[in-house]
Amino acid sequence: MKSLTEIITKNNFFYISVLLLIIACSLFLCIYSRAEGFVLMNSFHSTALTIFFKNITYCGDGLFTLILFAIIMFFFKKHRELGLLLLIGYLSSGILSQIIKNFVFSPRPNAYFAYYHPNYHLDTFLKIKSYRSFPSGHTASVFAMSTILTNYFKKRYLYPLLLLFAVTIGYSRIYLAQHFLIDVLAGAIIGVLSGTFCILWYSKNKIKINKIIIQLTQKLLLRMQNFKTQDKPKANI
Repeated sequence: MKSLTEIITKNNFFYISVLLLIIACSLFLCIYSRAEGFVLMNSFHSTALTIFFKNITYCGDGLFTLILFAIIMFFFKKHRELGLLLLIGYLSSGILSQIIKNFVFSPRPNAYFAYYHPNYHLDTFLKIKSYRSFPSGHTASVFAMSTILTNYFKKRYLYPLLLLFAVTIGYSRIYLAQHFLIDVLAGAIIGVLSGTFCILWYSKNKIKINKIIIQLTQKLLLRMQNFKTQDKPKANI
């Protein structure tokens, strides 16, 4: 069974990088107000960047994780453990994010600027005003995914790439005017914590989980066999 210290020690590059990123974002939030920081981070827009971020932001969507889970489970049987970890990480980060969203009243950028700074406008503002901005669910999902992937694979060259991938998705939420930096920062923290504790929980309950999966698989195969048997035409007597 893995311990928290063991996980962090073996993947120290990722965790130290995330910690430095959290510190940098926290300092930025202390220096600039919500509006000033948002405007500063959206100071440059182009057609190419908008197309890029509009497409890559879907990698933080739950559907992307579920598709990845399905691909691993069906085509990469040796890595089914990874598929289960990704699913658990997504569910835990997503549920926690939604719980917080329902308790925290936080307007998205379009609603915030419409009220406090009506003269400021971006083409990427949502048409429908929303007040469930904190935290960013997409960011939580992708950071949980990256945390699990960096802990699962031992190839160190993947670590900065996965971190850059997660940061890019997080920034896409700001660029597309869906979230503020504080929303993205909170999502990143939730994602890293969810991914890490998901690994700890799975490591502790691995044998029980595998038994449950085997039982469910056997029941599913048995039902499929019964269904095929029922479909066979009966011989004439």
